[in-house]
Amino acid sequence: MNYIITDGNLIYSAADTVSAAWSEARDTLASARVQLIGDYADSDDCHGSWMRESDLSCMPASPALVADVNGMGGAIAWREVDGVAVTVSELNAA
Repeated sequence: MNYIITDGNLIYSAADTVSAAWSEARDTLASARVQLIGDYADSDDCHGSWMRESDLSCMPASPALVADVNGMGGAIAWREVDGVAVTVSELNAA
C-alpha cells in the first residue's frame, strides 16, 4: 500500500508506509523552513512560517498518484475516492 501526507490540497509526501510518509513530510516541511507545531503550541512563539501538524492527514494512495508526486511534486490535481487518493486521470477513467 502507498500513502500520502496532505493538508487536503497539497501533497507533502508519498511513501510505501505510513511512518515513511510522515517522516518524509516532516523533512519536506523542515527543508522549506516550515515549523510543525502542536495544537496547543503558541503560534506567537513561532518565527517565520508554521503549520499545525493536526492540519495534515495520512491517507492511502494509488500507485499512479505516488508516481506523479515523485515525478512532479505535490502541487498536482488529485481526488479522494472511497478513502483512497487517486489521480484525476484515474478518476476520469472510472
